[in-house]
Amino acid sequence: MSSYHRYDISLLYRHCGIAVAGDARELERTHSLKNIILAISLLLIWANHALSFDFLRAEKAKYEVRYLTLPVVRVSMESTPITEPDSGSYRIYITARTTKFWSMFYPIDNFYWTYLDTIGLPLIYRRNINEKSLKKQSSEQFDHRFNRIYYEGDTAIDHPGDLENFFSALYRLRTAPLYLGMADSFYINVEKASWIARWTVEGIKDIKAGGKQISCYQIDVKFTSKLQDTKRLPTDALSLNLVSEDTILKIYISKDDWRLPINVEYQLTPFDVEAIITEFPKGYLEPENR
Repeated sequence: MSSYHRYDISLLYRHCGIAVAGDARELERTHSLKNIILAISLLLIWANHALSFDFLRAEKAKYEVRYLTLPVVRVSMESTPITEPDSGSYRIYITARTTKFWSMFYPIDNFYWTYLDTIGLPLIYRRNINEKSLKKQSSEQFDHRFNRIYYEGDTAIDHPGDLENFFSALYRLRTAPLYLGMADSFYINVEKASWIARWTVEGIKDIKAGGKQISCYQIDVKFTSKLQDTKRLPTDALSLNLVSEDTILKIYISKDDWRLPINVEYQLTPFDVEAIITEFPKGYLEPENR
């Protein structure tokens, strides 16, 4: 179950260059009492159980996607709070580019933006896919009050609620009060189809990254079913095989208060693909912050 922080979403839309209609502003003013009570209750629960993870901390980290142990794609992930008063939102900006060698075979130069509310639910998700076999720009707006996603051309799709995208799902796991054996589930949106993602904290493992040994929670994620019987749409190479009923996704998140994603693994037959951190956010390695 998720609830929502009250924010002026029109500020976020203006920040992203999206027109705001009068009725949308009116809907924002008419939050139901039930949602407000749920929001307060959820915040109190998190205050009692969560660690000192600062969800609005600005971060920048770099990762390397490897296949057959060779670096294939370099990824930069930067997150910052949006500073407009009462916007209550958080921006994650990701770039993914193939290495010089692999660009000779399959060049990738992709950009992703996602905006989250202060609980971590996605508000807007934009992509600019520039690959050898796919050129695509897309934008999605999430309305969690009415369980809808709006696409270009005013296309709307209903969803079952509690819905994430790839990057918001990572932040959902980061803010969870993780412990060994913990299990939960959420819905994830993949190319206009909703899947059930079930995750379990399977163990604790030391991961070597950036010349350091980092103690991490191992979270296994399984995608059990697709709710809509729709044809799979073309998507970017990084997420093409990421969500399927055969996939077991392993995510390693640091045990410290930063809850930093250190390593992500999934199988791309017959070998595994992994994304591992190569450059830590500023301040992460300082002893007083660990």
